[in-house]
Parts: sequence; C-alpha cells; structure tokens
Amino acid sequence: MSKQWIKEFILYTNKVYGLDQMVKRVNDRRRSPNVKTSVIFIILLIGFVLRLESMEAFDREIKKGRFNKLVPRKQGKPSHDTLRDALCQWNLESLDVNHDQFIQKFKQNRGPQKGRIDGLRIGAIDGSELFVSKSRTCSDCLVRKNKNGEKEYFHRAVFLQKVGGDPRVIYDVDHLKPRDGSEKGEGEVTGDRRLLKTLNKRHGKLVDVLTADALYAKATFINDALDAHMDVVIRMKEERRLIMKDARATFQNRPPDVQWVERDKKGHLVKVEAWDQGDFQSWPQVKVPLRMVKMIRQTEKVKIVGGQKQAYTEVIERWVVTTCKQSEVGTKTIAKIATARWDIENNGFHDLKTYWHLDHPYVHDPTAIEAWVDILILAVNLIYSYLFMHLHHFRDWDIPLKEVIQEMKELLRWGKFQLKHLIWNTSYEGGNKLNKIRQKSLGEVHPFHAIFVEST
Repeated sequence: MSKQWIKEFILYTNKVYGLDQMVKRVNDRRRSPNVKTSVIFIILLIGFVLRLESMEAFDREIKKGRFNKLVPRKQGKPSHDTLRDALCQWNLESLDVNHDQFIQKFKQNRGPQKGRIDGLRIGAIDGSELFVSKSRTCSDCLVRKNKNGEKEYFHRAVFLQKVGGDPRVIYDVDHLKPRDGSEKGEGEVTGDRRLLKTLNKRHGKLVDVLTADALYAKATFINDALDAHMDVVIRMKEERRLIMKDARATFQNRPPDVQWVERDKKGHLVKVEAWDQGDFQSWPQVKVPLRMVKMIRQTEKVKIVGGQKQAYTEVIERWVVTTCKQSEVGTKTIAKIATARWDIENNGFHDLKTYWHLDHPYVHDPTAIEAWVDILILAVNLIYSYLFMHLHHFRDWDIPLKEVIQEMKELLRWGKFQLKHLIWNTSYEGGNKLNKIRQKSLGEVHPFHAIFVEST
C-alpha cells in the first residue's frame, strides 16, 4: 500500500486538532531568539513522531534538511543547542493549552467512546520511572540509594491512559517532585491525587471506571476517584487487610458464583471461576461499601521439555476491589476491566520507552523535562488518533507502525509536495474563545492558558 503518510497526517492533525493553532500558541522566555519557538515546536513534534532518539539525532536530521518541508525558508533552522536552550526556557502553560485542545477535540470526535468495555469508558492510572542517572542531576530529581549504597537521581511521573481499545490516548501526566517523596508508593499516590483533582476541571468527564494496581489500594485514592465521579477496579494483594480477611471467609467453601471460558491474546484457552460479593463494610475509611471479586484463571499452555511438547495448566488467583455496583456491572465485565489494566504496562510504558524513547533524557532540566515529555505525549496522541480514528481499519491492514514511521521519514525528505502552507498560512482563531471558556469554568484567565470543559 502506497500512501503519503506524512502529508495525510499533517492534513488530518491540522483540520481536526488545529495543529496550526498549536504552532502559533507556543512561546518561551528567550530574548530576541534567532529561531522562533513555533519553528522549534514543529521540529520537535514531528521529530518525536519520527521517533528520533536524542538531541544529536535531531541535529543530524535538521542538517540533512529533513524538516525543510515544514519550516518556511526565511525561518532559521535550530541547532541542537538551540533546541536545548528553548526547552529549558519553555512556557509550559502554552503546552498545557495544546494538550487541552487535543483532548477537547478528541472528545468531540467521540474518542473516549471507542474501545469501551461493555459500554464503559476505562482509564488506567500508574506511575513509571522516566530515567535515572548517577551523575547528572537537577532541582526536581528524586534521590535514592541503590544496593551498592550509591546515590541515584531519577524522575518519575504518573500517567492516566485510555485502555480497553484503540486509540490508547494518554489523558494526563503528573511529574513527581522531591516534596512528594522518593519512595514509589508515597510519591505516586501524591501525584495521582493531584491528577484526579484537576482532571475533570481541565477536561470534563473522560472515564467511567478507573483501574489501577495494588499500590493504589488506598482509601484516599478511592475517595478521590469517587469525588471525581469515577468508579474504581483495583487489584488487591495485601492479605492482612480486614476486607481481604472478610472476603476470604465469605468465599471459603462456597462454589463460584460465575464460570466461563475465554481465550487470552495468545489464543490459550482460559477457564475462569469467579466469586463476587458486595456490601463489605470493613474498610470504614472509604466513603461507600465495597465489592470484592476473587478470580481463579486456569490457562492451558504448552512448554518444551527435552525437545518434546508438554501440556500444562497455569493457575492464577486474582483479587480485585471495586466500587461498581453488582446490579450495574457484571462479574465478567469487572474481570475484563482488571485485565485491561495491563494495557498501560504493555501498550503504555513499554511502548513509550521502547519505541518513543521516553526513557531517554533529551535535556536534563526541570522545565525542559516537562516540556519535551509534553510534546512527545502530544506527538504519540496525534499519531495514534490519525491511525486508529481517521484510518479506522489500520490494524486490519497488518502494517507495522515502525514501517509507517519509516515511510513518513523518507517522504518528509524526498516527497514531491510541500507542507509549509498547511501549518503557517492559516489564521489563528479561537484564542479569545478559549480564554472565555476557561474564565467561565475556573473564573480566571491567563494569556497563555485556556482550559476546555465539556461534560458527557
């Protein structure tokens, strides 16, 4: 299949998400810069779409003329030092507005409704370490000691991602700060509470049910989710919790409430037995009675022993706690939601780090880190929206994404078309409108920050 991927992508993002507005909006604190922030932004954004792995890679591609079709001839081309300097002085609020604009348009196009699980919009929340260093540090670095007693400086962030089906858009990210604590549990719970408290104000309701790992099995997190009008499905591990003891006693010597057979993503046959009970009162710190679900999954697999295939059964016991009512959300649906949590690990962090180089510190500076992470996330969200909302049947075409990216890269340099007019020759409208929306919803206006609020 021969497609002008990069041209279609620019056309789509400009028409649907207002790429030209995003380009014109960004700014930084440099005085009388030789290269405009808008030029740097479009180079960084498309460079991240092309999965460039470092500032040196950006420098090489700029010198090759890779971005010439995107930037007006009269505009200067940045060196990698200019990119670093701009990122360190970036106005982060202008990037927040760009993200808010993307989410607003994504909602208007019913993106959150795609890939629902039994009619429910599912989001997964989890934290991930971005990168670690023993030498380079900044004022926002978290600090720990490794097993050899050496100090390590690292950055972590909490992500909220749409899961359950394409496009797996990242809804929000919160960078953990030293004041949040360097311990994994302490910092992430602080970050996710900040994220949940601002989510609805910024974007309106995006998620019906929030799924999370056992780390988030805390009353404060559950209550914050309820306050944000979201239910939760959380994996449980802590055997000493009173609610776990009560649930074990309730389910002991009791036949399963539900049984079914399914196949996992690798095609293995899975037999599932589930016990489901609501109205547990043994977690008084949580605002509502809770529901416990126990699942035993028996997966038929084959392994090679001595050169011969040998069948065996893998048995896994899982527990989840949820605020979803039994009368509204069935046991099988709870099981699907709990399984969908792995999307943020497999299709979220693994994908972002392995293919999009989120684990590479392009620039190690507090402002720069938030800036390039924001631009990278926007790039990922835009490309996934293009592939899975605009093209619809992209997965059915069986074309590897890395092949599409490579063709984009080649077309950007050798394609016989221009893209500059799509980005630079359109008028910017909506700045005042965006600020009016924010003023109405939050009661304040910032010259660079507009917030979209829409309820569904």
